[in-house]
Amino acid sequence: MNKKWLSLINDLPHADKLICPNCGQKQIDYIYVGDDTSKIGYLQIWCKACRKGIYISRVRIPPNVKFVSFEDSKRMEMPSYEFL
Repeated sequence: MNKKWLSLINDLPHADKLICPNCGQKQIDYIYVGDDTSKIGYLQIWCKACRKGIYISRVRIPPNVKFVSFEDSKRMEMPSYEFL
């Protein structure tokens, strides 16, 4: 997996300031999806400009990030991007 994409993880609460490792645009977005109780799930990070991104499974979901439960994710449209 691309280390440059992984380096974005700690700064996701400030995603609007992050630069895409693929195209250089400030268009990074993300969503954590997981269990409400255990706060374990997966993470998707993508660029809205070039539509590239990564998917990381089995992550602990930190506080104060964009989060949706597994149940709620079934009712929403998830982002469409090419996995790197």
